[in-house]
Amino acid sequence: MDVLSPALENAAGDTQSRPRYGVILLPQNLTLPIPLEETRPTELEIGFGNGEYTVKYARAHPETMIFGVEVSPACVLRCARRAAGLDNLKILRADARLMMRELFGEGALDRVTMNFPCPWPKRRHAHRRVTARDFADSLAVVLKRGGVFELVTDDEPYALEAKERLGAHPALTLNRFEINPVRPVTTKYERKWLAEGKNICRLTFIRTGDIPAPARRAWGLSQEESFPMHIRTERPATLGLLESLNGVSGQDGEARWAFGRCYVSPGEDALLLEVFSVDDEFEQRYYIRVSGRGGGGLVQMDRTANAFLTPSVRGALRDVASRLSPQEAQA
Repeated sequence: MDVLSPALENAAGDTQSRPRYGVILLPQNLTLPIPLEETRPTELEIGFGNGEYTVKYARAHPETMIFGVEVSPACVLRCARRAAGLDNLKILRADARLMMRELFGEGALDRVTMNFPCPWPKRRHAHRRVTARDFADSLAVVLKRGGVFELVTDDEPYALEAKERLGAHPALTLNRFEINPVRPVTTKYERKWLAEGKNICRLTFIRTGDIPAPARRAWGLSQEESFPMHIRTERPATLGLLESLNGVSGQDGEARWAFGRCYVSPGEDALLLEVFSVDDEFEQRYYIRVSGRGGGGLVQMDRTANAFLTPSVRGALRDVASRLSPQEAQA
């Protein structure tokens, strides 16, 4: 866990206990799946946007530990600012559609909520919808038996599709389908749409059964200890070599990566190579650090790299190391 800012100081120089930001979980500090407190309910909100609903809900339920997952870095920061002083809300940047089963263990969650997700109307984007079987399987894995999935949307065709497809899942049962329900916590756009006479649909599903082990789409990040955090190479990197990688890309199945510009580290003791990675549409940007070690080189993630060790990130690390040595060796 990482608190974005320390406690504030007032005009008199006294330190206040209330931080300016909420707590953001950073990949390099996470143990996966995330260890949870057994003594309190645990909930997840997927795609929290600017965090208005998330923070209001967390303040109204101090007894509940809430995790918020959002792909937009800007939204993560906005939510963190709103969450100042909350100790029951943890947020992180990730694609929950792909990462939910990496972040949480089997039967870990009491509730999962999605407020107004993009309906992805185009056929080629159907795999991104909550109605996709992979997403439904992930829900069935991370929810406790009796756990709840709540979907709120202003798109009635999307709601009807979710009702049919999620309701047909062997481990999920439709509990309620409501039009314009009264919710104690609402969003700005929800209030606007209701004022304009637009219908809001709320669907509630309960995990009531089990499913055979689904075809695992997760990446096994909980086993990342088997991947070397440092890769030694037989020769050190030069600025010219890493600069020549600008625009070079690589791929291993659906894992893709591309190298960008190279920089000398602030301490001038290493080179930093910009990398852009994509795993099945989950995008991450970070720096690979290459330093000298015993006449050779050492390739590793830079300490500022807030990236999960997905297949594309591992591929990029190996790619750089392979260009510096005919054979990789673990540190």
